[in-house]
Amino acid sequence: MTHELLEILDTYQDYRSKGISCLMVTLVHLEGSSYRKPGVRMLIAEDHSMVGAVSGGCVEKEILRQSLVVFESKTPTIMEYDGRYRLGCEGILRLLIEPLELDAAAIAEIVKAVDTKQPLTWKSHYRLELGAHAILGSEICIGSKGYALSPNHKPKGEAIFEQDLAPLNELFIFGAEHDSAILSQMASTLGFRVKVVAPPDEQKTIEYFNGAYQLMTPLFSEISDLPIGPNAAMVLMTHSISKDTQYLLELTDFRPAYIGLLGPAHRRERLIDALLERKPETDDRFIDLLRGPAGLDLGAQSAPEIALSILSEILSVLRQKDGKPLHQKRGNIHA
Repeated sequence: MTHELLEILDTYQDYRSKGISCLMVTLVHLEGSSYRKPGVRMLIAEDHSMVGAVSGGCVEKEILRQSLVVFESKTPTIMEYDGRYRLGCEGILRLLIEPLELDAAAIAEIVKAVDTKQPLTWKSHYRLELGAHAILGSEICIGSKGYALSPNHKPKGEAIFEQDLAPLNELFIFGAEHDSAILSQMASTLGFRVKVVAPPDEQKTIEYFNGAYQLMTPLFSEISDLPIGPNAAMVLMTHSISKDTQYLLELTDFRPAYIGLLGPAHRRERLIDALLERKPETDDRFIDLLRGPAGLDLGAQSAPEIALSILSEILSVLRQKDGKPLHQKRGNIHA
């Protein structure tokens, strides 16, 4: 959800520069089930355009209708959407609609906190009682400092929805071929912060990799300086045994959550043999991290299908799920 907030704030700054007012909508309370869970949010601009979503589409139309009053009153409002007779999810949603008036300095601090992986918390002060209430509103907290969405308004509603905004998932893609660009685009859509690692002589620019946050071209000897944390995912897809081996030789001290190797199982064995031949002291824990072929068994053939397979496996590892069909799962989909 952190990546969705960043998208909303980025779009908001564009609207703000054009003098277009905006509202933030947050799902703060849910009875029953819904397409999405409390903590999702969306932006509504005065021209009726929207960014983000709090459900599958039906709720948004009603939100837009009720937002017209908030644009006029500038007062935070609680609305209800009863989906028991209109949605398959059969939930009752309460949503907070409020003016969004963050200034550029506050947004810069929030973005900086995301970039530096500082703890971020979203707090929405609300009431279950429907209608407009001046004491309602949300704030984004960086440590003990809170940034109210309306700086001149200090929210103090009687109920508080609180949500820790998790650091962005990071994906390091080693390789700069066509399939790397496809993986980059799909991963960014899922909210990954994508960093592409290519050889120093790579001629492509970051524009080739849609959705990528950064294109790096380090020497092999500089690979060990990369900021790869324990929750990161890596995929080696250079299409070169030699280059993949050189990368692996420099990565053995890292313990990310996921390391995927493109290609068949025997290619993984060749890479491991080459790695151990040149660096026999390599820890078994690193070897055990190497997943090759990368991805879940979806019968993938094309580059987009292979990217989907790889990202599905990465998500299953990060979320600690087994990737089995949902219809085989007993109980609720989500905890």
